[in-house]
Amino acid sequence: MQMLPTARVGLPVAGNCIAVLIFSVLHCSAACAAEPVPQARNLEGYSVSGTNAQITSPLAAGNPRVTGSWVNSTSGPGIFHRGTIYQATQIAPIGNVVKPTSLTRRVNWRYSFLTPVPNGLRAYLCNYIRCVALNAATGTTAAFNGDSAYSNFSFAFVINGNGSLAPALQGQLNYVAVNYE
Repeated sequence: MQMLPTARVGLPVAGNCIAVLIFSVLHCSAACAAEPVPQARNLEGYSVSGTNAQITSPLAAGNPRVTGSWVNSTSGPGIFHRGTIYQATQIAPIGNVVKPTSLTRRVNWRYSFLTPVPNGLRAYLCNYIRCVALNAATGTTAAFNGDSAYSNFSFAFVINGNGSLAPALQGQLNYVAVNYE
């Protein structure tokens, strides 16, 4: 089956309300032809708090049994306006080792930009069930513990305020490493 791109459209954000309209095309690699990979949640009508107490260091995440991991990355989005959500292309599991019954234990993430990041950047990591507010450009979270590891992830970004961003913030890398059992 041919991989199709995911289109994204940012919408203005008012206050803590986060809304974005994402037109996603379900896609699946040949390795998962029998069952499509669950798509990452879009932020349409989804509201999250500004903090995330579930983000932990690798040692504080406990020692749940981990039997495998998958790692993948995409390029980050360009951000042109303050107060607008930009959701990046979804990051899909690689290979045919991850099964739909595999459960996520920990997720390591990293995002970066080519241009200097202005004050007020808010970042989120989403899977098919939930979005988690990130408090740093790199880290580990157990917030997705128990969710299917056979799921896409996606980053979303918004910069507080209104108006054009000059210069635009150019995304570089969005990376996840999903540990599962």
